[in-house]
Amino acid sequence: MSSINTRFTKWINSFRSRIRSDTSNSDTANLVDSNNAHSSSRRAESSDYTELMGGSVPCPSCNGSGRIPKELEGTLVALIPVNDERLKPRKTCIWISLVIIVCVLLASGAFYILMPRQVTLNGLSYPIEVVNVYDQDNVTHTKISFFFTNFVNVSNGNYFPIDVVNISATIFNRWQPWATDKVGNGGNGTAMKINPLSGNKAQLYFNNTVQLTGSVAEYCQAPYSHLTSLYVNLQFDITVTLRYYYGHEEQVTTSATQMVCCIPSGNCTHTW
Repeated sequence: MSSINTRFTKWINSFRSRIRSDTSNSDTANLVDSNNAHSSSRRAESSDYTELMGGSVPCPSCNGSGRIPKELEGTLVALIPVNDERLKPRKTCIWISLVIIVCVLLASGAFYILMPRQVTLNGLSYPIEVVNVYDQDNVTHTKISFFFTNFVNVSNGNYFPIDVVNISATIFNRWQPWATDKVGNGGNGTAMKINPLSGNKAQLYFNNTVQLTGSVAEYCQAPYSHLTSLYVNLQFDITVTLRYYYGHEEQVTTSATQMVCCIPSGNCTHTW
């Protein structure tokens, strides 16, 4: 009877061991299948994310979220491949070309505006009707001296104002065509400013002093000088000294011949 009980006990123990072994193998298989399924699911998600990002791969350092923690912003370093599109300049040539074109246009405009242009003088040929006689020889009538004011038109072709430093004039006697006698001087040392693009609107006035002698003086003081107006031809060689905005000075000259009243009364607009 004891042998039967011993065999029955061994059989039950063997049955229990087999059941435990089968249960362990089943759990292991289930765990492997679960891991395989989870791996497959992650690969599928990664593949979908890759397709969504247009062929790029998710960042492994930020778990595919595309973001980094705010507290690590100053410590993390981003590594970008050399062939990354973000490193390729976009429209750089266009921007550089536009900058160059703008700089060239600005430089050309500044050069065009600041480039010095010609300043011209234009002496009028109108007769000078009134003079101030301050000395004359009433006995021999061989000398007469007078002074008067004359002017010259100046044209400024520059886009900036210029300064007139000095005006000087040398006066020659042209009563006879072959005469070349110097009979007087003129000038004005007052500085003045000529506006840009003034045309012939600007007038430069200067004072002149003339002394006539010899036959010319006798002609001007002839007995009939109080009955008619008498004039003498005088040539004015005018020199104007200009100063530009950058300190450069230059001289502009012109020559004009005018008829100047020379009678003792000094007023050719009224005769007795």
